[in-house]
Amino acid sequence: MTAPLPWSLGDVAFLAGSVALVWRIVAFVRAPRRRRSMVNAALTCVAIVALYAVWFTLSWGWNYARAPLESRVSFDARRITPDAAVKLRARAIAQLNALAAAAHSRASVPLDTAALYSAWLPAVMRAGNDWTALVSLPKPTLADPFMVASGTSGFINPLTLNVALASDLLWFERPFDLAHEWSHDAAYAREDEANYLAILACLRSPDPAVQYSGWFELFLYLPQARHYARREFVPLVWRDFAALRERNARHINVLVAHWSWRTYNAYLKTNRVAAGIANYDQVTRLMLGVALDRRLLPLAR
Repeated sequence: MTAPLPWSLGDVAFLAGSVALVWRIVAFVRAPRRRRSMVNAALTCVAIVALYAVWFTLSWGWNYARAPLESRVSFDARRITPDAAVKLRARAIAQLNALAAAAHSRASVPLDTAALYSAWLPAVMRAGNDWTALVSLPKPTLADPFMVASGTSGFINPLTLNVALASDLLWFERPFDLAHEWSHDAAYAREDEANYLAILACLRSPDPAVQYSGWFELFLYLPQARHYARREFVPLVWRDFAALRERNARHINVLVAHWSWRTYNAYLKTNRVAAGIANYDQVTRLMLGVALDRRLLPLAR
């Protein structure tokens, strides 16, 4: 319903609630100070917050109660070993080096979102959806300055399900991050599951730039070695690592990032994700434990 709009309807919903709260508080301050008016003002503010809480739960929040992905696909915890993680990391490094030149040659080519959707949807369906998820392009958002300052790459507005991506994303981050937010739109609320489906979508793509995005993000989430020799990555990959560091050093406000991620950590734990923000890294156990077919789709349980 919101896809035709050039801006995020979620921003409008957030602003409407904020304006309603501010208006009620100002009205109380300007009115005669009576105990009854104070109670009315407090109850009105509580009612506004409660309305948004119910809206959040009905539109998206219940997805946190969904059974985990591994309960719907062929998952074997015995496949998750330190040796298997090392082998997957070595494969990711090899793929990054092999794809780097072709991916960089397409760095300035606009992302084909229709092709990404075609690679993403079968993975979403195989992972447990029996309905077709409808998604749209990222929307500009008033929250962009906060996203840039906190190091938040993207989010979906849980009230309207609009996708927003940070304006400072690098070209090799955008395919993965868009597929990640689409996965939330498809009712996969957990961060490890959204990461997993985004990686599969990228690896299934015929576009080397999109494949590179998937392998790059997977590598970053895998357990890391203490040191990498210069020869382990081709110069183009080292250049992308440097671009990430330079972007983060230039844009991220340490204090804003600390408190925003601390708040999100508490939010996830409140919504049944016991690991909090560490849940992002748990994509490793899905990549190792879920069996895939030749099309890089999870095998059904």
